[in-house]
Amino acid sequence: MKILSKNSDETVELGQKLAGKLRGGEVVALYGDLGGGKTQFTKGIAKGLGVKDDIISPTFVIRREYKGQKLNLLHYDFYRFETPDEELIESLEEGINTDNVTVIEWAERVEEYLPENSIKITFHYVSENEREIEINKEL
Repeated sequence: MKILSKNSDETVELGQKLAGKLRGGEVVALYGDLGGGKTQFTKGIAKGLGVKDDIISPTFVIRREYKGQKLNLLHYDFYRFETPDEELIESLEEGINTDNVTVIEWAERVEEYLPENSIKITFHYVSENEREIEINKEL
């Protein structure tokens, strides 16, 4: 499924819509270039999960954890890693459970460690404000 987002608010809304369908244990793998909308989409997922904290990209800390109303959000960013080390992979694998939704920015860097049933979302830059968002599953 492909969706054209005309601005960051629409990208957040799409993430929120996806969050309404999540039940826990899902891995949402985000692909795309820098500035593609991955963090905005994650903000929408957080909003849909009832997270009250501000969502910021975990580029330098690698992982941020947020408490939601029913599910927690684990937010990873592997931008700085061509090949993540074993400790990071263990952290990722341990976090995938029914209490959490795991969102991974730059998922292409950990592709081989993702569950087969991951929700894969690719962000394509169209223009300054527009992004084509391609999702491998129906919402």
